[in-house]
Formats: sequence, structure tokens, C-alpha cells
Amino acid sequence: MRRTTRLAALLLVLPLLLACLAIPAGASFESEYKCYRGEWAGGGLSPIRMKLEEDTLTFHYSPVFYLDREYWDYTLTEEDADEVINTCVAGFRGWEGVYEIRGRELTVVVEVEARRTDKKLQANVMVLYDDYYRASMVPGSVLWRPWSPFLRMYLYTFDPRRTDLERVALHEFGHVLGLFDAYRYGAYMSFLGIDLSGWIGRLLPEAPPDRAPEDSVMRSGRNVTPTEIEMLLWAWKNNRLQLYTKSVLTWLGAQVSPAFSN
Repeated sequence: MRRTTRLAALLLVLPLLLACLAIPAGASFESEYKCYRGEWAGGGLSPIRMKLEEDTLTFHYSPVFYLDREYWDYTLTEEDADEVINTCVAGFRGWEGVYEIRGRELTVVVEVEARRTDKKLQANVMVLYDDYYRASMVPGSVLWRPWSPFLRMYLYTFDPRRTDLERVALHEFGHVLGLFDAYRYGAYMSFLGIDLSGWIGRLLPEAPPDRAPEDSVMRSGRNVTPTEIEMLLWAWKNNRLQLYTKSVLTWLGAQVSPAFSN
């Protein structure tokens, strides 16, 4: 009789125990990663803000565009300029989606409040004519912080109507959000005829393929991966630029992302 009572009690407790084990360690992404006060992080003099509520990660971006209007064989019309801005905004919003991170789904929302200026000093996104093969960049991101006023984006192009500006904007926006590049640096760099690729490659090594596949956004500007979204969570939790592997930037406060720790 006593054994029967114990067995019945165990059968009652076992489903409750299994239910408790099925609940993840953190009730939500917010409970795991939010470490700031108030509704939003970032902002101030920075063009980017972030809000983490339950399992929704929302970015609010306020780009102020300056566009070169004169190109080698044409002048941008007002309609052209509006289309260029819309293309860039589509790139920024390319980070939106639902991503599975460690067995749970996180929804990413990107709100963009864009405007245009005719003064470069007032802009934080500049679409500039390029005839020297300059690389698009966000140079201030090497000292990335959510509140940084230096997250200015430079998009260089021969022709903003024809180049894949949406893909470039998608990639560069990753720097504004707190990620470093995954591709190899210095592949074609030289100074006074001296090949610098090996030296620069050691200071800024490329990401291992298992951390950034060939089609990932910070390597090729094509697809945002769940790993890169998890890196964003760590960027905003720790207020530090996220790296795929150790580099010279760790001396400036960046960190190899804890997204790769497990």
C-alpha cells in the first residue's frame, strides 16, 4: 500500500517537474539581456536607439542624408534623390525578421525616421560620388558605443541609381548597430609599393567560416544570420563593439562576442 502511494505521488509530481525543466533559464530575451534603465538605450547625440521588450528587439534609427547631386555624366533629380534614400532605408530595414537564437525566437523591428539635408556637417549618412574605388564605411564604429555621436555612414558610389546600394546599406548599418566586419582586411592594400596585406591581416584577421559563412551580412552584405542578431544583443548589453575573432580592436574596448562562447 505504501509503495502504491509513493508511486502515485511520483506520477503526480513528475509532470510538474518536467514542465519546470522545459522553461528556459531566462523567461525572455529582455530578462537575459536588458541592463539599461528606462525604455530605450542609446540615443542622445547618437542616431540609433534600442528597445528590448520581452522577445522583441526594436531599433529606431534617425539617418540624416546628404547626397552628392553631381556625377560624371548626370545630375540627380529630386525624384532620383528620394529613390536613393528609399533604397538605403530598405537596406536598413533588411535586418528585420524573426530569428531563432538558442532554441527561442526573437523578433527584430527596425524603425527608420529619415530626412535630408544640404549640409554635410548636419548629416550622418552621406552618399558620395566616388571615382577612386573608396570603400563605404562607418569609421566611428571602431570606438562603438550606443550613445556615440560619431556613427556617420559614408556610402561611396559611381552611380547610386545603378549600384547595389541596398546591399551596401544593409552591411554598413551593421556597424551602426555594433558589429565589426567579418571579411579579410588588407587583401589589396599597399603603400609606396610595399604589400601591407599580411601585416594588416594579422592585426584585423577575418572571421572563421563557422562564425561568419560566406553569405553572412558582415562578410558579404547578403543575409543577416541568427548569430549576428545574438551578437547585437551582446553589443547592447555590454556596450562594446562585437568581433568575430580577436584583433587589435580589443585594445580599443571591442570584444570577441560572447555569442561564440558556447
